[in-house]
Formats: sequence, structure tokens, C-alpha cells
Amino acid sequence: MHTLNPYLTPILKEIDLYLDNFPQTNEHQIIKHLQKSLIQPFDHFDLALAKDLFNAHFLCMHALYRLKDNYLKDKRYQLLIQSVRVERFIYSDINPACSISNGQSFIEKSDPLASYYLDPKHYFETQEEDITDMLKSFWTKYLAQDQKQEALETLNLPHDADAKMIKDQYRRLAQKHHPDKGGCADTFNKIWQAKSTLDNAMS
Repeated sequence: MHTLNPYLTPILKEIDLYLDNFPQTNEHQIIKHLQKSLIQPFDHFDLALAKDLFNAHFLCMHALYRLKDNYLKDKRYQLLIQSVRVERFIYSDINPACSISNGQSFIEKSDPLASYYLDPKHYFETQEEDITDMLKSFWTKYLAQDQKQEALETLNLPHDADAKMIKDQYRRLAQKHHPDKGGCADTFNKIWQAKSTLDNAMS
């Protein structure tokens, strides 16, 4: 019988600690953190390879759904798991399906993906030839998140920067680095590309 149990305890512990500091995050950031923290087997995954990327994706989602179940059993938190968003809420004793986020109540709908990611056989039995189509949307999303993070760093902006912050910061940096004003053309081009990436990410 296929099992992921040997890996799960340290993964669940690390994600739980990560959510203590970042209750609103995404799968991409969690995988990056697990790799940086040298959590097995994430520290051995080469995300440029389709099979490793799938394994990292599946194992992260499996751990998140297991953690979600643990939170509910302990009446600690409610965990929202979406394609580009993972958020932990305070558990509500009044209605365990309700949580509070930014002062607003949230009622979670049933998640049809839970049964897929909670079944370890998909981790072990999915063949490489079956992975390509499955990963297309995830790979695109993963790269987009990576590019967005790099763009935010280029503009020296926080991860939650809104459209106005991006626009204002771009104007400041463009004024400083524009070649017509004595700035560096390469630096200005990087700033312009970062602004374009963030505009596309928000559209």
C-alpha cells in the first residue's frame, strides 16, 4: 500500500510554522519555503523537470489537505486552499464552516479536489506521460508567480502591493533611471519590464 507518512510529519510541522508567519500565502511560496528549509523530499526536487514539479505540487497539496483536516479536528483553524491562494482563518465554534478574514465571514464550499489530493496512489502511480497536460495550468501559474515576485523585488515593493502602489513606484523609479535624465538604459528597461509583468498579473 502506497503511503506518504514517512515524509508527512516534518512537512506538516514546517507548513504549520510557516502559516504562523504568513497566514495568507500561496502554493508557490510554500514550495519555495520547503525547499529553502531543506525539508525532504522537496530539497531534492528539480522543478524544471515535469515529474519533480508534479511531485512537489501533489505532495504540497496533500499536506495542505491533511493539515486542514487536523486543524478542524483540533478546532484550531480553517484552511482555505485555492489555486493561487492559501489562507488560514480562526476556527469558528458557532459554525465550523465559517471563518473570519479581514473582518468578513467566509463560508467555504465543498472542495472536489480534496479526495484526489488525499489519495496517495496519485503521487506514486501517475506516469510522466500523463503529467504534461495536468501541469500546463500549474506550470503557467507557477512561473507567473515567480515572475511576479521578481518584478515586485525589482520595484522594491511588498508582495501585497496594489495597482496604485505599483504605478506610483514605477513613476518614481522611471523618473530616476530614464536615460533621457542621465539614468541607465538597462536599469530602466528592467523597471519597465517589471511594471509590465505586474500589470499582466493584475489584469
